Amino acid sequence: MDTLLVLGCGSIGKRHIGNFKSLGIRHIVAVDPRPDRREEVKQRFGLSAVHATLEQALTEKLDGAVICSPTSMHIQPALELARRGVHLMIEKPISHNLDGVDELLKICQERRLACFVAYVMRFYPPLVTIKRLIDEGAVGRVWSIRTENSSYLPDWHPWEDYRSFYMAKKDEGGGAILDESHTIDYMRWFFGEADRVYALNGKISTLEIDSDDLAEMVVRFRSGAVGTIHLDLLGRAPRKNLEVIGSDGTLLWDWEGHEVRLFRAATKAWERFPHQVDDYNQVYIAESRHFLECARTGAVPLISGEDGKRTLQLILSAMESSRLDRAVPVHA
Repeated sequence: MDTLLVLGCGSIGKRHIGNFKSLGIRHIVAVDPRPDRREEVKQRFGLSAVHATLEQALTEKLDGAVICSPTSMHIQPALELARRGVHLMIEKPISHNLDGVDELLKICQERRLACFVAYVMRFYPPLVTIKRLIDEGAVGRVWSIRTENSSYLPDWHPWEDYRSFYMAKKDEGGGAILDESHTIDYMRWFFGEADRVYALNGKISTLEIDSDDLAEMVVRFRSGAVGTIHLDLLGRAPRKNLEVIGSDGTLLWDWEGHEVRLFRAATKAWERFPHQVDDYNQVYIAESRHFLECARTGAVPLISGEDGKRTLQLILSAMESSRLDRAVPVHA
């Protein structure tokens, strides 16, 4: 890939620019409406092609694009780029609703374009280990799962006022259930598709935001397993963890320490699977390398556009459940 567009130069856009440069991409075109961000990436990364609008960038011959704009602004530029034959890496979630998603997937399929949804935690070594252990049957049949993702929104970007961050704005696709949907994605990755969901989702805190800051979900998977998913933007002590209870054992993971533990019923003993994750940016680099490989070879991405759509469908079903205050089917 010779020329890559990065649309949106906030924190994740800047991370991607640096990572793709380190992977040898020769020409990166950046787009952001904010002049301060354009100047920053120009100076910091030595970019010569920095534009205020996508229209200006389309004068360049683009091979791939990374869409890092706010969630509600993903699909329209993705459609424009796909029509021009550009491979796509779209920051998660794929969108905030399903408008235009099927059209995008159809174009990418017809033109044999990579459409990769950037759920980076699928490249995080402890979760890769968990996926392997589940697939190997280490816990037997899975009965129950609990997972949590908790953090305090004002601490996310301490260099800026959290109230100006897109996460604080419902109309830009911010909020706990959309942005922390890494958790929902890896639950689908581990345990398959969901059948029904009951959720409570909304804003309960005194944070000055109009997006949701809490989601509690109870999910019944098609396999029969039952999972609970907790997401919030309120937790002063950041937490990410997972517990899997099966017929033959239990799996535990906690973000702090990056360790996976497996209790095998047959031996009545714990096994430890430690992981060294000193630089989490290496997980993002693995994700970027995967996108480049898919664009080069035509391989189906680990998180395809269709996969991203299914995670979004579970999110939207949870939102519907919260509005109706009852369990609802997960729309497929």
